[in-house]
Amino acid sequence: MSPLRIAVLDDHSLIRMALRVRLAREADFDVVGIYSSSRALLEAMPLVQPDLLLMDYVLGERELDGAHLLGVVRRRFPLLPILVASSAEKASVASLALSMGANGFFGKSEDVELLVSAIRRVASGETYVSPGLAYDVMRQRVAVPEPFAVGDERAELYGASLLSPREQEVLRCCLDGMSVTQISRKFLRSIKTISGQKRSAYRKLGIHNDSELFRLQSSLEAQTR
Repeated sequence: MSPLRIAVLDDHSLIRMALRVRLAREADFDVVGIYSSSRALLEAMPLVQPDLLLMDYVLGERELDGAHLLGVVRRRFPLLPILVASSAEKASVASLALSMGANGFFGKSEDVELLVSAIRRVASGETYVSPGLAYDVMRQRVAVPEPFAVGDERAELYGASLLSPREQEVLRCCLDGMSVTQISRKFLRSIKTISGQKRSAYRKLGIHNDSELFRLQSSLEAQTR
């Protein structure tokens, strides 16, 4: 059998080096490209023709990433298996990634040896989700979407039943400290569009400003500890 041709996207040089070294130890893996930017990846994909894409979910401020990048890759390469490997280890993020076309979600806090197994499973047509997230992801994906009452902190911040995918991505960037102008540049949308999505998300969450957003996030994180 021909080796599995793998393309890797990650904006951290140490992680790229570690992945190259570890994946090279598998005789049936062939890393055909390692990229630090989404633009470089998208330009190279038609040339290297990978059998599987291993990609980070959160990239730099000026990088296309997250659900938007997944959507672009899925439209251009509809049959390509995609495994997301991310430090944003939340069930809501994993659920969003899967809904946007990823075939698996691997948390970067997991043992690297599990990554090899995750790659093989996704390449064989299975869906992989990190064990620590699997139950909550399954619950989110099978539950009938019923938004919580406005202001109810039980509503997970990125919950698919509450916020649209674009609203979830805007809030993700807000929590990373990005301004509306920076987010508009990142996603190639107008400032007016981003502002509208942010206001809509705040209204659904029953909050009014960035301080309340960060307090809500802290409260939700405390509940999951």
